[in-house]
Amino acid sequence: MPEFKQVVRKRLRVLMAEADMNAEQLSSASGVSVDAVRQYLRGETAPLLETACKLAEALGCTPNDLCAFPKEV
Repeated sequence: MPEFKQVVRKRLRVLMAEADMNAEQLSSASGVSVDAVRQYLRGETAPLLETACKLAEALGCTPNDLCAFPKEV
């Protein structure tokens, strides 16, 4: 199983591309510092739940989408 911060890194890149946002725009829209967003994009760290919620809202998705947890059926 991939390390969680690498999963978030990949999903964040995909969701940002779909939303046509760069790190600065996501930072501005979410209230998360641009330095933190860049750390997530490099896979250096993963956001805490509160931060993941802010990022997801700015990206128009759910925290579940950002973290790539399996969806219940």
